[in-house]
Amino acid sequence: MRIILINIALILNLFALKLPHYFSADFTQKIQQDNHTLIYKGKIYTDSKNVFWQYTYPNEKKIWINDRVYIYEPDLMQVTISKKPKFNLFNALKNAKKIKNNEYVAEVQNKKVYFKYGKTLEKAWYTDDVGNKVEILFSNQSEKKIAPSVFIPTYPKDIDVIYQD
Repeated sequence: MRIILINIALILNLFALKLPHYFSADFTQKIQQDNHTLIYKGKIYTDSKNVFWQYTYPNEKKIWINDRVYIYEPDLMQVTISKKPKFNLFNALKNAKKIKNNEYVAEVQNKKVYFKYGKTLEKAWYTDDVGNKVEILFSNQSEKKIAPSVFIPTYPKDIDVIYQD
């Protein structure tokens, strides 16, 4: 769960580098644990204040971040609702430093988060709290306006709702 929240916060706040107001892209997320690599795929939408991650592989999962974090997992028939992450990458990325060509580094809670930004956001990577290497690759990027309804959590009303503080 913490990996997901860090990923979400990373994307939510990357606009500190004068990125466009709207950003959407397909993504492939790779998490390397020891000798195993977990791969997730989907689509991300953000308007610099809200984020919607739509995971499509290997399982469907939807994550909205607006006033709270909503994680809807259809296979489990549940939604988890929690507070927004406390850390703010927006401020960290304002002070991100270029390290070479199109690569930058930002410090977030004593961790380094790296990203590649050419004409658009291409890649983000970091090592999480338990030593996993996380890499998120973006493709088919767009800066077109995103309908506000995309950022409104939608899930069936007859599922389990779990509240976390």
